[in-house]
Amino acid sequence: MSRELDLQALRLLVHLEDTGSLGAAGRRLGISQPAASAALRAFETRWQLTIAERSARGTLLTPDGTTVAAWARDLLHQVDTVRGGLRALGAHRSQEGHDLPIAASLTIAEFMLPRWIGELRATQPGIHPRVQVVNSDAVDSLVRSGDCVLGFVETSIVATDVARRVVGSDRLVMVVPPNHPWARRSTPLLRSQLLEAEFVVREEGSGTRDTFERALAAQPRISMVATSTTAMVGAVQAGMGPAVVTPHAVRPALETGELVEVSHGLDLERPLTAIWRKDRALEPAAAALLRIAHRTGR
Repeated sequence: MSRELDLQALRLLVHLEDTGSLGAAGRRLGISQPAASAALRAFETRWQLTIAERSARGTLLTPDGTTVAAWARDLLHQVDTVRGGLRALGAHRSQEGHDLPIAASLTIAEFMLPRWIGELRATQPGIHPRVQVVNSDAVDSLVRSGDCVLGFVETSIVATDVARRVVGSDRLVMVVPPNHPWARRSTPLLRSQLLEAEFVVREEGSGTRDTFERALAAQPRISMVATSTTAMVGAVQAGMGPAVVTPHAVRPALETGELVEVSHGLDLERPLTAIWRKDRALEPAAAALLRIAHRTGR
């Protein structure tokens, strides 16, 4: 078996030490918990070590795992430094054909980022943004790894070791089809009624789902999990249950009466936040995009 170092496994180990959860560590890398568990087992088999102990309380590092995680932090820092240096060496290229790697969560990517990029390219046509559309947790991972120089997330939970700037806000709405009993209510829904209902929700790691669960102060009952806003809206229209979504996605359906917004007592406002690595100055194109986002987002 190859004894080459697996950098993703080392990043997983560092995230596991930071979070204390294999699922959370996997989400930072944009992989599922089963995939994270398989990567950890493969690493242990390759190096004939036991680096984590699994129990009903979660996954914790062994003393060997703690030692390897410390080594990994130093190594990954050097890898990221080399990656940043390679990018800097390519900075002599002309603006023509200059890539700008960006990550954005779904609402921003669909409804806001195209306008921001359009304004950027109107003044800098040689900039070619390369956008990865993922959930908020995966945006964080792409920015931390250096694969993207700038990220946009839709959650209030942002790690303290990344730079951030709030560029706007979004107030989610709760929607149902017109034949749903809630569509005829004249008074706001009680929290107890919301806890009894089954909702269409986004996947774990989504800023939309995080905002809803924090406002509800509980995990809702779930009728369906969707990985896109379009799928959520379609499921609501098909009678799968109510959903909490960005108003940008349902404005036409609300205007035509295909969906109805229901009143409730939850605070569903969330910040839209730009994030980037603290240890790297934003390149000029990324800084220009950040200024546009901040100006137009507000």
